[in-house]
Amino acid sequence: MSGTAGSFTPRVRDSGGQWPAPPATWSYSSLRDATDCPRRWMLSRATYPGLWDRRGYPPQPGLTALAGDIIHAAVDTVLTALRAHGCRTSADPAAVAVLKGIGGYTRLVEDGIAAALATLAGNPRAAGKTAALGTALQLKVPEMRQRIQSIIARAPVSLAADDPAAAAPGRPGPLPAGSYPEADLHAPDLRLAGRADLLTVTADGCEITDYKTGSADPRHADQVRLYALIWSRDTALNPGGLPARRLILSYPSRDEEVQPPAAADLDALAADTAAQITAAETALRDRPPPARPSGVNCALCGVRQLCDDYWAFLANRPAGESRAPGWLDFEGTAIRQNGPRSWLLASQADGSQLLLRTLTEQVPFAAGDRLRVLGLRHAAPDAAVPAAAMTPMSEIFILDGPAADHR
Repeated sequence: MSGTAGSFTPRVRDSGGQWPAPPATWSYSSLRDATDCPRRWMLSRATYPGLWDRRGYPPQPGLTALAGDIIHAAVDTVLTALRAHGCRTSADPAAVAVLKGIGGYTRLVEDGIAAALATLAGNPRAAGKTAALGTALQLKVPEMRQRIQSIIARAPVSLAADDPAAAAPGRPGPLPAGSYPEADLHAPDLRLAGRADLLTVTADGCEITDYKTGSADPRHADQVRLYALIWSRDTALNPGGLPARRLILSYPSRDEEVQPPAAADLDALAADTAAQITAAETALRDRPPPARPSGVNCALCGVRQLCDDYWAFLANRPAGESRAPGWLDFEGTAIRQNGPRSWLLASQADGSQLLLRTLTEQVPFAAGDRLRVLGLRHAAPDAAVPAAAMTPMSEIFILDGPAADHR
């Protein structure tokens, strides 16, 4: 990867960009990403004028992430509507009328699908995939509806303040008792911000609930603990310094409580987070920023095609360090077409050959092109010439520069 202090040019064709500046305020996810891999953080948030006019590298759309966004948006809509109409629980007699007024759960999911697909317009990595994703999301409507209903039914708090009009969403001021979906928290002295899925303020503290659409992860507890810290330092919404008394992770089939940090724990967490911010910003000043490739860090990285360190890692990875069983990424040269829907490739690392099975007869490369191919499924890994098949979510990137001679 070449470039200057302000710009960079990866070997992937037409992917030159401008480095971003570190944020003035950090979130849990952005700080975690920058700590795990500074280069991934920078490449993900850079600008790519040759690809599109939005900030950040075009994200590859994923079914799980889209479904999670739809569920979160629907839950926010329902809880906000219940609160606005003075419903104190989801079992309130007026709740049925409120739900009908916003179209019901199925309508919320279907509207969410339409909105999610609309965000893919203009995304070059979504080209040709939107219809298939739409079909897959429609098949998940009953599952998403059930998940939303489960979250609403398990909401552990009252859904309205004594005076629902006393604190409009987003109002800068002390929050009275009540529940606040999608509550934006800020701790200016720590340069931290977070969005709690549901914040419930009581007379002597608050409860923070975070909804998770996937499986449990130890980092989820770290996230809600950081929300407790931000809440404790939010002088606008919580000038009295009320503590977080309950932290709840809401998974698809259960709720899990996390022990809230005590006052001394909050001070230690603040100091540790400040040190993480300093370390992250130091690393982000390097050009290029350091990469920290590993099986865990790179498995779902959306910019690994741009990172030379990732491909070097693949060529020399330790035993057990791989993307996922049955899947592979491949860097090499297209040698020749082997059939209507297959090509023979040669590895950039050692010249070993791979038979690439494509979905169609039309491919975006020609013999002699150097390629990076993401998301292949092993088709015949033990054959004399191993084979790998593309799926609808596989991607091919063409590299600039001369190819190695594998004749």
